[in-house]
Amino acid sequence: MSKDVVTVTTATVSCEGNGPVTGHPKVYLTFKPGEEEIVCPYCSRTFKLAPGAHPAHEH
Repeated sequence: MSKDVVTVTTATVSCEGNGPVTGHPKVYLTFKPGEEEIVCPYCSRTFKLAPGAHPAHEH
């Protein structure tokens, strides 16, 4: 399990774990309005939305 925290500026991020040998299937995660952090369900890597970045808009 990863304890990584990755600061991002985009509303959608992808995660593949730690590479082809120790990784996992690629997943896409999208911040919802009001969310500042999301966690990968496979490796527990945390993605944190950078100050000033805006999450996706609900449709």
